[in-house]
Amino acid sequence: MPRPATPSPLHAVDDDHVRRVVRRHFHPETGSPFWLERDRELGANAYEKVGGLADAMELVALRDAEDQARYEEAVRRRPVEDFIPRDVLAREEFLWAAQTGGTTGVPKHGTWGSTYWRNVLDWSDYFLDLHGVERGGNWLFMGPMGPHTTGRLVVSYAERRGGRCFSIDLDPRIVKVFGEEGMTASADRYVRHIWDQTEAIVRSQDIDVLFCTSRLLEMLPEYLEPSLLPGLRAIVHAGTTLEPESHRILREEVFPGVPVVGMYGTSTTGVSWQKPFEPEDDHRVVYIPASPHILLDVVDEDGTDVEYGEEGWVRVWRLTDDQLIPGFRERDRARRVRPYGTAAETHPWAWIGDPYSPEFTESGRVEGVY
Repeated sequence: MPRPATPSPLHAVDDDHVRRVVRRHFHPETGSPFWLERDRELGANAYEKVGGLADAMELVALRDAEDQARYEEAVRRRPVEDFIPRDVLAREEFLWAAQTGGTTGVPKHGTWGSTYWRNVLDWSDYFLDLHGVERGGNWLFMGPMGPHTTGRLVVSYAERRGGRCFSIDLDPRIVKVFGEEGMTASADRYVRHIWDQTEAIVRSQDIDVLFCTSRLLEMLPEYLEPSLLPGLRAIVHAGTTLEPESHRILREEVFPGVPVVGMYGTSTTGVSWQKPFEPEDDHRVVYIPASPHILLDVVDEDGTDVEYGEEGWVRVWRLTDDQLIPGFRERDRARRVRPYGTAAETHPWAWIGDPYSPEFTESGRVEGVY
């Protein structure tokens, strides 16, 4: 397995990082309006009292389902500027306004400042190199563009690594509508439309890296002849989890010897990458949270960390100058994983494995192409 020449840009979260980010968002004169309002209502005085992560969990974290629902409604309805410190608004080169996929109601909004954007590109390059994804090739992106961050990120990956990015745009919202309204024929036709566009591109262009949703990747052998991608050197997938057997088939039978790399995250929080693939993974996909910018806890119903190897709800912290997301419980469940293998020493904080969305997998609903 190739190893990057540079050290990992990630490190375990420390109290200095937490304190600095919290003090920026809660500064009485230049802080984020939403978090300052909430702080005054709670009487928490986070600016003065938070000295590290333990204090932030007590004074800043979303406290219960009602508190989280209020925050979710705010990021759906209020201007994005209400969640950004005033001094950050003034200094950043840009603040990319993003939306979630809208799979749980009205889309939520968030931002990725230019500083955070460069950080994400740095650690993404590190992990792509770690997985053996070669530089200098063209990418094909099959995923949501528009207001969704992933599309813009993948264009940046391709260009930063010396290639070009071709794209097939997906609309996860209309697929959701088709599913909810029983429009099976429309959903099937939309899927065919996606693969028709894909085939047209791969017949005329040299594609080295395929980036698509995990759902589409599982469909690929059914809709596209693998021989149409003779120069494929890597596959990257995101979205819902990739089942171990699908992962094995892709690696060993459909595209033998080609790296298959998972990316996990959301349009508003950030992305984390799969650990380097090793036989002891048993083809299960395990992700290394992008600490200290992103913390991924796995918790029980009471918000307590589950034991290693146990499953629970994914809870997200985003600790960046342009956005604070303090312990948001996602719709996903995952396993809490103790670090192991070649990446354990350099990334010694808790990892997560096999994230999935119960609302789509346990009730028999299908998430379509996303």
